[in-house]
Amino acid sequence: LGPGGSWSTCANGCNKDPPQDVAHLQFRSRVAFKLVWCPTEQFDKFVLVDDDGKELARGSPTGKLPNIRQRQLNYQLVT
Repeated sequence: LGPGGSWSTCANGCNKDPPQDVAHLQFRSRVAFKLVWCPTEQFDKFVLVDDDGKELARGSPTGKLPNIRQRQLNYQLVT
């Protein structure tokens, strides 16, 4: 892979091996990070992981969150 510079937010296919998401297929790039909602009762915590699944950071957001169903689907997409 060459120098970076692309940005993509589509995670569809990121759970495949090898990854089949837009970043990997269309841009032939690695993923800098993925935000993954954690399976707590309210899916109200998240982790940031790199392309290999290594944890980079974790947190609890403030303010209005995405719909809980979207957070659940995000978790299911990467597990």
